Amino acid sequence: MSEKEFPEEAEKTVYERDKTAKEPAPQEGAAPRPRPKIKPKKVFVPKKATFQTDKPMEHLVRHLRVASKDSADLIRSILVDFQKELAEKPADDPDKEFHDRQKLEKFFCRLVKKYSTCTTRVLDGELGWIYKGMKITEEIMTEEMLDAIFKLEKYTISQPLRTRLGHHLMLICESRIHTPKVVEEEPGGPITPPAGSNIPT
Repeated sequence: MSEKEFPEEAEKTVYERDKTAKEPAPQEGAAPRPRPKIKPKKVFVPKKATFQTDKPMEHLVRHLRVASKDSADLIRSILVDFQKELAEKPADDPDKEFHDRQKLEKFFCRLVKKYSTCTTRVLDGELGWIYKGMKITEEIMTEEMLDAIFKLEKYTISQPLRTRLGHHLMLICESRIHTPKVVEEEPGGPITPPAGSNIPT
């Protein structure tokens, strides 16, 4: 084997730039070359989607029920302050608004489990999908609550609503177009016994 295990590196690489080269000097009397115009970058501004329809809607609602108005006012102020704190926090996340709604809903559920006097507290105050003309459970809902839900703005804490059951705070978590369920009724004719059941003994 040769004395040198590795080949020697060239003194100058093929791609080495000639350092003696100089930039071409501008010619006298020649007009200066115009600089290219840089196009300003378009700033992305998300548009709020507005959804309007004449079709009947239904809302997924959570509620918290307490005995006194003072308690309802106090809990509402806590929720509203929490919602403002979330909105004021700066974030680069484009889905911040969606995540803030989730945090508000989770916080609402925690307060329901701790303070609500309604039996729905085990379901985090969920009333299910509410639509106009539905049959309501008198121990949980009233017609006043049903009317108030359809006047309430989504993702906002309602003002305390007084009913015969107590004072309610409501939160609309989701909305969709209501599609009534079609129940197929069985014909009311006489039921024929299965074949082979009238065998004499």
